[in-house]
Amino acid sequence: MNYKFSMIVVLLLASLMAGCSSGTATPTLEAAAGDGTAKPQAEVVSAEAFVVPVKKADLTFEVTGRVLEVLVQEGDKVKKGDVLARLDDSVAQAGLTEAESNLASQLANVAKSEAELAKTKAGPTAEEIASKEAELARVEAVLAEKLSGPTPEQIAKAEAAVTTSRAELKRELAGNRQEDIQKQAAIVLQKESIVREKQSDYDRVRYGDPKDVMVVGTALQGATLDYEAAQVDYDRLVKGSTDEDIAIKQAQVAQQQAGLAEVLAGATAEQIAQSQADVARVEAELAKLVAGATKEDIAVAQAGVDIAKAAVDYAKSQIAKTKTELTRYQLVAPFDGVVGLIKIEAGEMFQGTGDKAITMGDFSKWQIETDDLTEIDVVNVKAGRSVNVKVDALPDEKFEGKVVRVNPRSETKAGDVTYTVLLDITSGDSSKLMWGMTTFVDIAVK
Repeated sequence: MNYKFSMIVVLLLASLMAGCSSGTATPTLEAAAGDGTAKPQAEVVSAEAFVVPVKKADLTFEVTGRVLEVLVQEGDKVKKGDVLARLDDSVAQAGLTEAESNLASQLANVAKSEAELAKTKAGPTAEEIASKEAELARVEAVLAEKLSGPTPEQIAKAEAAVTTSRAELKRELAGNRQEDIQKQAAIVLQKESIVREKQSDYDRVRYGDPKDVMVVGTALQGATLDYEAAQVDYDRLVKGSTDEDIAIKQAQVAQQQAGLAEVLAGATAEQIAQSQADVARVEAELAKLVAGATKEDIAVAQAGVDIAKAAVDYAKSQIAKTKTELTRYQLVAPFDGVVGLIKIEAGEMFQGTGDKAITMGDFSKWQIETDDLTEIDVVNVKAGRSVNVKVDALPDEKFEGKVVRVNPRSETKAGDVTYTVLLDITSGDSSKLMWGMTTFVDIAVK
């Protein structure tokens, strides 16, 4: 056998054996030239890879809690902003309700403060001045009365009250007269006669028109109450005055006597001083009212408005903060795509904020990703390099691509330092591809 031809065969066998291991640079040879030598073709790096969507996201809740509802199923198409799942947010919702109630209260305070400011700037109304003048006249009259002492009419009225209370006590002590008892007995008999009359009327219509029954029944009830009250008064007269009745009348006499003594004595120095203070206070209030608001009064009213508005701003910030907190209880699609995996169920507790809850991807475009290139293989892999792609599940389909990105940071995989490379599919029917399908790629490195 020709020596040069034997070398070509050996090199071809070596090339085929090297192509069977992933992450290996594989040189290929062209046909022998006229002088019998072999010319090397472009080298490639081969690796195992997987089909991935152009976008993918592992979604998780920012808080822990019970899953309230899952709104999608695996395979559902969703739009950016769609809510995919929710945790129980009842506590946060209660906080929002409280914050909104507080805002309403603070807004009412602003309206009240602004009304006070407007009123302060406008000055007093004629009605307010008239009311204060009337108050001044009243306290001045009280002071004048205390300074002048009791009038004959006041003394006579107090003496008459004492006389009346003494007469009532005297009657209690003397007991009830027989003529009073007989008079009350006659009243009882009269009331009893009226009851019998009303009872007769009721018996006559009790099975007739309900309206008549109602009218006559009401009259019977009233007559019965009058009779019972008259009987109570009769029993009291027969029994006579009790020690309690006498004590009450004696207390009334003492009270009226004390009132008479107070009228005769006139106002005390303390009472006169208090009335004088009341007059001075009302005079000062009237003078201030007539003069109108000072700069200081307006400044104070304006400060009240500013404080109320600051409270409104704070209440609004609390609402915004609470609404932001509520968003943490739901998962929202970050882009248009398809739900790929759901790892939560309604009713269960979601414990770890780092755990995946829902995985979704954008299936509008498929890419190929490999993390199987060692540091030796990746050095010549550049963006834009052409790639041949073989899909295990689609052996009869032919795909080509190019390198999009080489991750500059390495990972350690099974003791080897490896790099991740992302590829675009440039030709081939990608409609049959699915997320995670196994592929084998040959990446040109020259």
